[in-house]
Amino acid sequence: MTRTTTMRNFESQGLSATRISRLLRPLRTKCSALTTHPCHARYRASTYGSKACSADASTCPLDILPPPDTIRSYHLDHRSAASLRAAIYAVRDCFRDIVLKTKSIEAIASASRVTRLADLCSIIVGQNLQGEGEDFGGDAEGDVEQLSDMENLYEFIPVQYRRSALLAHALDIILRCPNHFTLLNIILDVSLQCDLYLESCLLLRRLLEVAVSPAPFAVALCHPAHSNYLVDLFQKWRANRPTSVLIRILTETLVKAARPELWCCKALSKFSRQLHNQDFESLLDMAGKVVSSIPHVERDWLYENAKRKRRPYGREEFSLTDQLNRWMNYSPICPPNSQDSARLEFLEKCRQSRVHKNTDSLAATITCWATHYLSVPTQSPDIHTSISRLLQDVSPTVTTYNLLVESSFGTKHKLEDSRRLLQTYSACLQAENLLLLDASLSACVLRFVETMYFAGHCGARKEVILYREELMDSVEHAESRCFGRRLNRPEPRWRWEETPGCWHPVYIQDPAFATLHTTTTFDALHDEGMKTDNPHYDDSPTSSFELSFKSLVSSALSNRTRLHGRTVSKQAFSIKNSTRFPPHRVVSTLLSPTCTNFDIPTSDDALDLFQYPGSSPISCLD
Repeated sequence: MTRTTTMRNFESQGLSATRISRLLRPLRTKCSALTTHPCHARYRASTYGSKACSADASTCPLDILPPPDTIRSYHLDHRSAASLRAAIYAVRDCFRDIVLKTKSIEAIASASRVTRLADLCSIIVGQNLQGEGEDFGGDAEGDVEQLSDMENLYEFIPVQYRRSALLAHALDIILRCPNHFTLLNIILDVSLQCDLYLESCLLLRRLLEVAVSPAPFAVALCHPAHSNYLVDLFQKWRANRPTSVLIRILTETLVKAARPELWCCKALSKFSRQLHNQDFESLLDMAGKVVSSIPHVERDWLYENAKRKRRPYGREEFSLTDQLNRWMNYSPICPPNSQDSARLEFLEKCRQSRVHKNTDSLAATITCWATHYLSVPTQSPDIHTSISRLLQDVSPTVTTYNLLVESSFGTKHKLEDSRRLLQTYSACLQAENLLLLDASLSACVLRFVETMYFAGHCGARKEVILYREELMDSVEHAESRCFGRRLNRPEPRWRWEETPGCWHPVYIQDPAFATLHTTTTFDALHDEGMKTDNPHYDDSPTSSFELSFKSLVSSALSNRTRLHGRTVSKQAFSIKNSTRFPPHRVVSTLLSPTCTNFDIPTSDDALDLFQYPGSSPISCLD
């Protein structure tokens, strides 16, 4: 039998234009009845802090109504709700009949398919066959004329592609009805069972849009009764379709919704944990898509606030970056090799979007990840350069490397292994000239050893003490590399007085002291043995009040205990003659002497360089 004869038999027994019209007629009737049904009942608002919701389905916006033939419906629902359920499930039955009655025909025509592109074209044609505003429920003559025109359009579609066009047309008719959550759920179940990929994706997107849309008083997905909704949807979708499709559609829907409360709801939190346990790469894929969309999210939030004439969300504006940080902290800093590609791709997206500059917590996690991969010798040069550029944009704090240090001092790690691993991180940072990050890493290690690790390893006290002394030297070396003396420094305009422990402008100093040194440079770290010929250097105050104050402070300083047990050299600076006007302050980007709102330093270690603005006089003059 030739192919032409097969197609003719297929057309005569299969999807002719007249048969397509007969299949669509009951679906149009049921959809018209559902559209004219009375409006759905409004749900009352409910929050996490409010009274617990009752078990009635009317209080849960994402509950699925049971079929009309169940026993539960006759006892719990009113008559209006029963008629609504009957109309919804009647539409489902019509769509399922169309799918099943055309499935065998599709199996016959599968051998004559040309390309997938042709199927896509037929779907697009089917989605646009139903004109805008066509309800097929008005004038009888008008309905007959419209049906005749539609049959003529189907005649122009090749026979082997009519099923794709028919299913797309039927689904378009259903989606023109009110988007009831139960209707979308049961139609999605039919599409998944019958292996309708494109129809399933379209229904999933519409279903999530309804879930994240604002209810009368709150977002439906944020309802406390639906904390497991995304987990259940993920399990149902994963059985038939790839996870990446669900992740992409969910992320796009959440970003488009522009609702900050969605990112901290229980449903998304449980879903992210479930995704981490089963497919961490998909979780990183979701986080990467969110990172790329952060600028659009912030713009949409500002637009929504301005349109609704309300104040900004305040702390909720940072809920997106906080959620990203929680997702990243689900996994250890040193992951298995199978996660390397997904993590590196995520770090590259962070570098491009500069998301690590928004919050300190997210920046710390990204920095720990990047530092770990910077020390991996098997990375390609391009990846190594990208990670180095990412770390150059990080402004370290006193807690930047806490996660990396805690991971290095794991319960299964020996002290020598942890020491060797941290030295590798430090060497890599120094090789890339990331001196501030190296100083922050050394400071975090020293603080961890002095507080947590020292208390838990009393048996190896001697080794810990030796390692602590080694860390103190390492911190001082890192401090000198970042904040030490440099050549050709500008002339200082502020003088650090060690006895009172504060800054003084140069132009108000003692004239006898001001005229002694007239050089234009200064020595940042003066040798302790150097003495000045001026007898008023240490003992001549500018007033009797200053003398009394310095005496009291000197008495207090004489009784203090030095933690490092070594002599700290004095700092002396050369200054110019006094000027008429106060000099301009040169303020560092890291530390500033003008900052006054800080705590009193508890020690003289390197942690103060990052935590206390007034602890490093040299850095303030850079």
